[in-house]
Amino acid sequence: MKVPHCIPSAADKAKVSESSAGGMSSLATIQKSAKIFAMQTKMTLHGAGVYYFAVTGAKDQPIFNSVFEYEYGLRILSRVTGTRLLAYVLDERQMQFVLRCQRDWTEVMDDIQAAFDSMHERCWHKRRQVLSDQGVVLLVDERVALTELILQLHHSPVHKGKVADASLWPWSSDRYYREPTPPAWLDTESMLNLLVNGRRNRAQHYIDVMKAPFSPKLDLSHGSHPLYQALARDQWVDQHLKREALTQSAYSRSDVQRLFDDACQLVARQFNLTTAELCDKHNRRRFHHLMPLVIWLLRERGVHLDAMTKLVDEDEVRLQLWLRNLPADHTRNIRDKLARQWSPSAPGLTAIAAAGTVVEEPEAEPESGSEFESADNSAADPAAANNSAGPDNLNAVETEAASVTPQ
Repeated sequence: MKVPHCIPSAADKAKVSESSAGGMSSLATIQKSAKIFAMQTKMTLHGAGVYYFAVTGAKDQPIFNSVFEYEYGLRILSRVTGTRLLAYVLDERQMQFVLRCQRDWTEVMDDIQAAFDSMHERCWHKRRQVLSDQGVVLLVDERVALTELILQLHHSPVHKGKVADASLWPWSSDRYYREPTPPAWLDTESMLNLLVNGRRNRAQHYIDVMKAPFSPKLDLSHGSHPLYQALARDQWVDQHLKREALTQSAYSRSDVQRLFDDACQLVARQFNLTTAELCDKHNRRRFHHLMPLVIWLLRERGVHLDAMTKLVDEDEVRLQLWLRNLPADHTRNIRDKLARQWSPSAPGLTAIAAAGTVVEEPEAEPESGSEFESADNSAADPAAANNSAGPDNLNAVETEAASVTPQ
């Protein structure tokens, strides 16, 4: 089952809660009862960690239409803010990659989707969604699954019949694992430290392992955990959930409400509205155009989407859609100005905010004549006229790829 880039529904969580409420005290008992519906209702995990992603093209279209796009796509994956690229295998219709994420994978995936859309527009002068909203996302328990995962990933072109040897596939991180000094943008250390004891001749040891007969052992569609989309042990998943619970409890309910009120006041003032007008759901066009800015401000402060749903009476899927479309609806100028002006007063927020990461999203200009854009965006960016690029113009697309900040 491929899972959408969204948080599991309340119904999914309720099924797990109901199965555990009937006197089942041990995790093993819960897992046994969950087998009936595990394939349909596995829940995704969230938060910082190592994730495996498998993404296809939108509407069954190819992701890469020419050779040079592979290079630009790889640059995007290697430069996403708050991540480190551990491994990848790219082909015409699918990307498989492993990222160490310092923030939730949904935010990371949104950044990647926006960057690919913008890259395609700059290359081909056509605007379309490049990556599908459906994809496989698995949280990885490094000690038990990372080595096997990357070996299986690197062997996949051979098992698909594309090449006779893994080293022959050009769009794979396999070749860098074979080098004594891999590039700085690729983290080979995490896997090689688990594969090899010691630091001598690690590349050669990896080559020897890749020469040995290999058969896939991991289920890269559903993971190995009965309840969650994860390649992980039960105990490790429990510890991850506890860490996430502690992270989310950093904001109290009153803190979130104060943040929401402050953000609403700022956005309303920016667009010459009252807070009541901004929050008026009867004016749906205005509400769905401006409220995403409020949600974005709260997300930049690390507030979880689950805590915002009741504030705006929308589900998490809708909030994810708002955030994904934000760069197309509001220019970077207005977002940067709001971010600079916003100084929420909730207690204890300063320390939490200092630990947060502000994500620079690839720019996509909104349609001209929007009645909601503030006066600060009336002047066009003089560099915008030079943003178009064809397949033979490398500099423009490199600039776009660079908008996903390197680590």
